[in-house]
Amino acid sequence: MGSDSSSHTNLRWYQRIAVELLWGFCRVVGFAPRWFRFYCLRPFLASIFWLIRYRRKVILRNLRNAFPELSERERRRIMRQNYLFLAEIAVCTIMLASVDPKRDGDLITWSNFDEHQKQTNGRDWIALASHYGCWEYFMLYSWSNPNCRMLGVYHPLRSAIFEELYHRFRNLAPNIDQVAMKSCIRHYIHHRGEERPIALGLISDQSPILRADTEWIEFFGQPTAFIDGGEKIAMKFHIPAYFVRIDRVAVGRYAVSFEEVFDGEEQVAEWEITRRYAERLEAMIRRKPEMWLWSHNRWRHTPAKQAKRFGKSTLKE
Repeated sequence: MGSDSSSHTNLRWYQRIAVELLWGFCRVVGFAPRWFRFYCLRPFLASIFWLIRYRRKVILRNLRNAFPELSERERRRIMRQNYLFLAEIAVCTIMLASVDPKRDGDLITWSNFDEHQKQTNGRDWIALASHYGCWEYFMLYSWSNPNCRMLGVYHPLRSAIFEELYHRFRNLAPNIDQVAMKSCIRHYIHHRGEERPIALGLISDQSPILRADTEWIEFFGQPTAFIDGGEKIAMKFHIPAYFVRIDRVAVGRYAVSFEEVFDGEEQVAEWEITRRYAERLEAMIRRKPEMWLWSHNRWRHTPAKQAKRFGKSTLKE
């Protein structure tokens, strides 16, 4: 099983130079002392986000809609904390260029690893993750469980340079396949049943393409469209799905636990698995709202937009 590399072979000469320069910078930062990475570089990047007002309107609009009970001052405080956390995510991602578990220690720990191993018992399974905490760390699971094949499903980036850069970041550990979302099911069907069980890592809180049959789930008091790929795969192939819960234990260090939302056999209604995921995700975000990606235009699609485009809406009364 190899990584999806079809988008990494057509770079122009100047793009290749840019990639190598960025990669070299990331390697240098990765070998820098921890105090420099998190107590010098992180606040510097956060100040840059603040000065350029990075997606400020989107962040504040999302926070106002999600937390109408908070004052404007409280929402702006969350935004400032979110900028600092975005800087932490950037530093953590950069570190992946030269990460070493012996040197860097436990960047991520798996809180219920043994219990989860017993539950899956050599079966394929789905990790329903989110843009909460440093999501690029999730691929480090293959270090802890070398007998499992990680299938990292991603959305290709518009920039060919950063697409190549992130491809390198995600290739940091053995037994990892990077697969574009459009190829996910085909790739899984082709390789399921091989020697190692497959863990499909899906970032499931992105806004999907608006369709006539888009289902709306209440999320932070708003009708919200969710990607349902994880649910479809789980139900079609009868494999368990787990919500990925994240806790920040220190700057740049996280603890992860897996919560079962579908055992692979239960008879559930359509969209029920996705609803369970959304409920857990909202509860996790409310506990530490600054750790979610509020800069993403999460609610750009609405039932009204669906009705205008397709002449109907699937919003339930």
